[in-house]
Amino acid sequence: MQLQVNDTPSWLSSSWVRSSDAGLKQRKLPEDTRISEPLLKQRKQQARTLIEVVERFALPLFNQMFARTDSRLILTDNEGVVIASWGQERFQEKLTSIALGTGSCWLERLKGTNAIGTALVEAKPISVIGEQHFIKQHQFISCSASPVLDHMGNLRGVLDITSEQQQHDVTTQVLVQNMVQLVENHLLSHIPEGSIRVDLACEKALLNSGWQGIVIADQSGLVVAHNQVASQLLSLNSAIGSSLDAILEETKYSSSLVFEKQYLDSKVAVRKTVSASSDLHYGDSTIEHAWQQANKVIDKDVSVLILGETGVGKGEFVKALHKNSAKKNAPLVTVNCGALPKDLVESELFGHVPGAFTGASSKGYIGKVRQADKGILFLDEIADMPLEAQCRLLHVLQEKVVVPVGSTQSHQVDIQVIAATHKNLEQLVERGEFRLDLYYRLNGLVLNLPALRNRADKQALYQAIHAKYAEVGQKLSVSLIEAFDQHTWPGNLRELDNVLKVSSLLASDEAELALHHLPSSLLNKTLGVPIAQGSGQLVDAFEKTDLKSTIDSTLLQTFEATQGNVSKTSRLLGVSRNTIYRKLKAMGIISN
Repeated sequence: MQLQVNDTPSWLSSSWVRSSDAGLKQRKLPEDTRISEPLLKQRKQQARTLIEVVERFALPLFNQMFARTDSRLILTDNEGVVIASWGQERFQEKLTSIALGTGSCWLERLKGTNAIGTALVEAKPISVIGEQHFIKQHQFISCSASPVLDHMGNLRGVLDITSEQQQHDVTTQVLVQNMVQLVENHLLSHIPEGSIRVDLACEKALLNSGWQGIVIADQSGLVVAHNQVASQLLSLNSAIGSSLDAILEETKYSSSLVFEKQYLDSKVAVRKTVSASSDLHYGDSTIEHAWQQANKVIDKDVSVLILGETGVGKGEFVKALHKNSAKKNAPLVTVNCGALPKDLVESELFGHVPGAFTGASSKGYIGKVRQADKGILFLDEIADMPLEAQCRLLHVLQEKVVVPVGSTQSHQVDIQVIAATHKNLEQLVERGEFRLDLYYRLNGLVLNLPALRNRADKQALYQAIHAKYAEVGQKLSVSLIEAFDQHTWPGNLRELDNVLKVSSLLASDEAELALHHLPSSLLNKTLGVPIAQGSGQLVDAFEKTDLKSTIDSTLLQTFEATQGNVSKTSRLLGVSRNTIYRKLKAMGIISN
């Protein structure tokens, strides 16, 4: 295909020439140029402020306009490496086919004409629609991207909206630029030396519009940064180094501008956002939202209740929260309420005096609650706590005093309580198995962590957990990743960790971890993949000679397990689709 010269923008023609000169072929999908997981994690950490500003101020606009479309909001760093993306999960899977996922590099010389890479070259907003992409396999998408700059004009990254079979008209292009404007404005508030922020506008209604002028000053009152709108409103090319008070005083007398002043390091101003969690997820917005909410209340004496299936990482979430709180140097005491013997729950929690009951320590015991004084008490599986202990716990939470078993002396405690459970507490309350008053005491902030099967970053999790156990350089096979995607993971992260730990040991000398490396019990029970009788490995159907006996049944079971999907059957068995079609036709399963 050749570009039609008439009506073709000059930048597009130049981009196609550059793509060709880079040695790219229109009908050949370029290689997936991807950085390593450790390097990706490092880059995401370096860009954490940019990511959280995009998530807070650009993502809501994207969701408003594209929530029900096959679209993704994509953020890259200044070298075109995708560091975060949001939107339809099913569309993300489709973009994986062209390597448009987290960690991939989309520089123009590597991927041909595309909105991200071409915007970097042209240093301006770019839309690449369908057939304008140089690579034929990329032409099913339409993309609009714009560079994100800091207050010094340095490139911070590129923000992009990618959609399937959707023309990106002026509305989409303006939306991207509007989002970038919001992001750049709010990045101004994160300048290290910034202490004072002043918003300027012609009318008060525009002060929070996203198109207001913004001026940042240091503690001494000297201007250290401002946006382009401020330059226009103040009729100054640059106000950097000027006295903020002098500028505002002159503004009062020489114009009709209105302004609003905020102290960035003071509680009266906008509070600086909490850093995004780089340890709990690899781009899952649900977990990040929970993380941001939890950090807002953890130091405010508000109880937190964490819900979620067994194995979703509730304990790890609490550990990270403790480490990020004002109580990080105080104890984090974890109590598994479901693991305590029923007759010892109260003494374990509240302590006991010497000889308080048969078998009690002769030295007495301080108890978990007092151990957590000045820190955080994490009550895991709170739903399993006996009703009698619930009553005493409620008293402790209300009065902040604890009385050990066998004692009349009370002890003052200062604790932050976090509770967690995989059960439905409201149903337990209705059945009389959990106290209503305790439930309302615990659910100050309720967070629901998603199951692994529902996480947007599950493929990145496979890679990250695999990297913990694998030999250097070992990769996950495509068929294994697809089988993992189809699995419901009832044990969630705990189950995934176990599967990858065992399998990596079994495949320690292999360059690729594949389905046949999984133990037979995991293939059968965990993934539902058929195995040969008397063998711990997946049958490679077409490397065996006895096709009629073992192989027919294996192929048929796999075909049925994938609901008759030939492509999935092909990938799971590692056999070409043509061979699968030929074999199924010979067996009479399909007619053509």
